Amino acid sequence: MAKINADWHRANPMPANAKPDQRLAWHLAHAEACACRAIPDGVRKLMIERGVAVPVPKPDDSQR
Repeated sequence: MAKINADWHRANPMPANAKPDQRLAWHLAHAEACACRAIPDGVRKLMIERGVAVPVPKPDDSQR
């Protein structure tokens, strides 16, 4: 698991009771900014259903 980007997480909380479009947008932005965890299966399924490319996890820079 990669190191968390705490600054990004503080500035970009997941909306309460997020709708599917909000969850999708948040996780896409999260994948770009932070690689602290994998995209949940439900969101991954939503991406596939909507034809959205599932982001490839970024390598953990601390492991290099």
